[in-house]
Amino acid sequence: MSREHIRRIKRKKRIRNILLAIVALIVALIGIAGWFAVSALKAFSEVEAAVSSASQIQTQVMAGETDAAKASINDFADHIDATYHETSNLAWTVASITPYYGSDIRAVRDTVAILEDVSNNALPKLANSVSGLNLRTIGIKNGTIDLGDMASIADDLTAANSVIADANVNLGKIDGTHVQQLTDALATAKTKFGQLSGLVDLGTRVANLAPSMFDLTDQGNGKARTYLVLVQNNAELRTTGGIPGSWGTLTVNEGKLSIGEFEPADPNAIVSQPIITLTADEKSLFSEKLGTFQQDINFTPDFPRTAQLASAMWKHLHNQDVDGVISIDPVFLQNLIKATGSMTLPDGTVLNGDNTAQILLNQTYIDKPSGDEQDEFFSATASNVFNYVLTSAGNNGTGLVGAVKQSVLDRHVYLWSAHDDEQKRIQDTTIAGALQSNPSKPVAGVYFNDNTMGKMDWYLTREITSKYDKTYPTGAKQYTIHVKLTNTADPAKVGTYPDAILGHDQHDVTRSGEISTIAYVYAPAGGRLVDWKFTGSGAGNGQFDSIGVHDGLTLGAKSIVLQPGESIELTVHVATSPVGGDTAMILRTTPDSRE
Repeated sequence: MSREHIRRIKRKKRIRNILLAIVALIVALIGIAGWFAVSALKAFSEVEAAVSSASQIQTQVMAGETDAAKASINDFADHIDATYHETSNLAWTVASITPYYGSDIRAVRDTVAILEDVSNNALPKLANSVSGLNLRTIGIKNGTIDLGDMASIADDLTAANSVIADANVNLGKIDGTHVQQLTDALATAKTKFGQLSGLVDLGTRVANLAPSMFDLTDQGNGKARTYLVLVQNNAELRTTGGIPGSWGTLTVNEGKLSIGEFEPADPNAIVSQPIITLTADEKSLFSEKLGTFQQDINFTPDFPRTAQLASAMWKHLHNQDVDGVISIDPVFLQNLIKATGSMTLPDGTVLNGDNTAQILLNQTYIDKPSGDEQDEFFSATASNVFNYVLTSAGNNGTGLVGAVKQSVLDRHVYLWSAHDDEQKRIQDTTIAGALQSNPSKPVAGVYFNDNTMGKMDWYLTREITSKYDKTYPTGAKQYTIHVKLTNTADPAKVGTYPDAILGHDQHDVTRSGEISTIAYVYAPAGGRLVDWKFTGSGAGNGQFDSIGVHDGLTLGAKSIVLQPGESIELTVHVATSPVGGDTAMILRTTPDSRE
């Protein structure tokens, strides 16, 4: 046998071995692909089940179904553990290094790894804490706050919240994929987890704050809390709701609540100089009236600032320090009454869960034309409603908590604490009502201040929306804010409205049904107003009257006058800061007077 023949035989063997290796590799890859396909189906089935469990937790907690909530938390953990087990096998490792779609597989594995950390380090503590958040045991009973076992779960909740909050941030950093269905599934998972994170964060703050704010720590130490309560009147708009119509005090002594006398806010309560030093921005935007007129202390949309002004003015007028300021409005009172049941006022007026706002913001001015009658009615109503709720809420604790929660979300309730450590805990929450200066969490704003000097804003309807437009190469995102304002007063009936509703101009001449409003549009922190277009009545030249800055936030201001039946539309494009990343912009607005 020649050498050449031997070489050919060896070459054939090598080729055969290579072919066999290739075939074996192909078979192995097909096997791995099949394994991966089966594993992927199992993993996605577990993810869907996990999302379903997470979706139920908030509803169950708010309904006081703590056993069911604990079961959902444990189910969530089990499904995440199962998903982690599936996505940790060899098939997923191989799939993660394939061209093009490998990054999609890595995104899934990263998501599951983040959730597995939550499952191991947060969910056990969260499950142990749920019983302390039983809304069937938390509430007001015989005029006394009962927090159940809330104080005992603060440490576990705090630890769980830290892990969950970090996970929520890390989930937000995971990019989309090449497969739209997968991207949508990841987005849904992020949304549901974000809701869970928000619920845990809220529970943590309440568990850490409520005992001290309701004087339920170290009982018997004599450190009762006194809060100033502002009742805003949304029929005459201010950025946080409406003018302070009345105010009074709420005292908490070892959980026992007592209501002081409420008095009407005096439009003539004026100090010669701002009650506290105003910033240059505040003077430019809102004038010194912000700090000198009692009913103008909430010209600013920054509620902590309003609260500081209110507490200083109360101290000036009553020589009394307060531990904090609570702001409410008739819509909040209506929500409370809906939860506790209708009530009858001393004059025979029946308030229920549907008519309270209309009676307090409109009908009373028609039925009681005298200013003194109105003041007496409003002041008495505030204390009567509070006392009624304090004695009636024990029958529906979950309903009461639900009413407060919804009112907070709709910005009908604000809270400020004079104690720095407490205020720091709530500063970036909805109930604080603070202007947001963090560019990584974009918040835009649309606010209104009334200039009619009447109660015509009951007839001002608002349609306000925001919509994502595009992302700039820098990473900044553009949104369209659309505002439509309409004066819905009937032209045929405005002549019958009392002067208290119609208002008056700067010459003290009674108006004839027009609504005069100043609108403010705030860009997110680190962002900008891109462009704008105004159409309809009062649009003028289609420009803002002024562009200004408030605590580092860019804003545009526009004075608008609408006759009965007239409308104006404002379309404003705003851009977020590039550091906002994929975080969606939130739009904060002056609360509505009807809902």
